[in-house]
Amino acid sequence: MSFTKKRFSESLSVITEFKDDYFTCKNITPSALTSLTLAMKGFFETYNTLHSFNYNLDNFSELQEKQFCEFTDYHENYMQVIIHFHHFIELIIKDALRFHSENLANNLRDSKVKEGGLLQFLRDGRDIGDINFTDKSVEYDKSLNRALALPNSSLQGILIQHKEALEEINTLRNMLLHRGARFLLYKQLDEFVVRMILPLVQDILYKCEELWDGEEIREYWCYDNDYSDIDPIEELTNMSKEEVIDHKAIAFYKAVGSALYQKPVGNLLRSIYEEDLIKQIYDIQDKSKKTCFVCSNDTLFLYPDIDYSSTHKLNKGEHYFKSNKAVCTECGLRLYKDVNEPADYGINEDEGRIWEYTHLIEIN
Repeated sequence: MSFTKKRFSESLSVITEFKDDYFTCKNITPSALTSLTLAMKGFFETYNTLHSFNYNLDNFSELQEKQFCEFTDYHENYMQVIIHFHHFIELIIKDALRFHSENLANNLRDSKVKEGGLLQFLRDGRDIGDINFTDKSVEYDKSLNRALALPNSSLQGILIQHKEALEEINTLRNMLLHRGARFLLYKQLDEFVVRMILPLVQDILYKCEELWDGEEIREYWCYDNDYSDIDPIEELTNMSKEEVIDHKAIAFYKAVGSALYQKPVGNLLRSIYEEDLIKQIYDIQDKSKKTCFVCSNDTLFLYPDIDYSSTHKLNKGEHYFKSNKAVCTECGLRLYKDVNEPADYGINEDEGRIWEYTHLIEIN
């Protein structure tokens, strides 16, 4: 039994513009920015995933890092990062090709003109209006080569500058899709994203003025940090040139980024602790509460420093209290004990010097 009609793949809705009464960016595919959002969320979440398996950056050995890489939760984060960064980049390149010529992101139909000939047409700035294309999109490598051949394009210079990153993300994505069991370790992923991908993303979004306005499209992919002075993506991008990558600093900005991307969660504690632990947390709220430097609400609760070697009523939640340092029940910010004082990362002294207070919290 065979089907001549593809019931699903031939009946797709085509979404080419943002549904917005006030703004339409016709030069960028909406799903490209959706993929960018998903990639950023996946990267930020790797730090929470690390702690969900009781690992921490204070003593994260090479063996532990390899063990962590075997967990499917990390696979989920990693695949979200690699596949969606790749998808964003590929769609953006094709959008730039369409801006130059409507069908330039499609496969060639004209048997008289081969791919090499098309590239020469582009380099020479010749008219390609008479060249025939199919309606099927060209693959990543060809789209990249065409974009590199575009004359008078700001994107061309960006792609040349970041050519290594473009090749690496394609290789990593292909290994995932076609071979499966190929993953960067946690710290390698940190370095790859911070050193290679974020600078590329920032340049694509903010240095292609003839294609789109980076500030104008920011709301369609980035978090809203109106209530915070911290922009974790900018901070991480600025770290790309540092000689030595500070994984604890990256972890801090991941925690902030995760909180900024979340909608206010209000009762976050209820999803983290059992009911009996909730009661004990609320017993110490008045002594441990501070203003959250992400959402500006007085809902940042510090964890007390207690001696776990002695009998204590909080010992039943030992993992939570040993590993966590602070949690905001409004925005979801969650900090662990392996990062430095927030003030060390540029948070103002009044809000960012918080670790020193944890030993003052008394538990009866």
